[in-house]
Amino acid sequence: MKDTHTGWYLVRTKPRQETVARINLQQQGFHIYLPLSQQHKRRRNLYQIVTEPLFPSYLFIWLSLGVDDWSKIRSTRGCVSLVRFGALPAQVPDKLIEQLKHDESRQLKQPETRVPDFKIGDPIRVIDGVLADYEGIIEAKTSQERVTILLTIVDGHTRSVSLSAHQVKMAN
Repeated sequence: MKDTHTGWYLVRTKPRQETVARINLQQQGFHIYLPLSQQHKRRRNLYQIVTEPLFPSYLFIWLSLGVDDWSKIRSTRGCVSLVRFGALPAQVPDKLIEQLKHDESRQLKQPETRVPDFKIGDPIRVIDGVLADYEGIIEAKTSQERVTILLTIVDGHTRSVSLSAHQVKMAN
């Protein structure tokens, strides 16, 4: 029978120091899981696929509370503390970790492109940038990453605008 105090727990890390905390905890012999996610992010005016923590400022640690010295987690570089409810650390269900690992491996093998296959005449809505919330129609697909759209601007005239395909989505 499994010890009820052995399992996955949640560690709060310092902002943007999840990897530092993971490395330092692993060097101390702890088994760590840091779920990652790939997303399109805008960096220096370009959209790139970025891999980052699924839960910023958190990672999971496997502990046996009667065996492991979990008091040193607080003083580990990059860590803040174990997440607690009352006096005891909050245990995370094993099934949740299994599901996260399954979803992560599937997503990292086949990252979501998030760029729909736009066709000429498709109605779209701009979701990012200066023209956010404007609606228009696809005029041309200039490449896999860029589209030209016709927008009706305030003065009632239509204008052609070239945008990254990541800045638009299909209109509802």
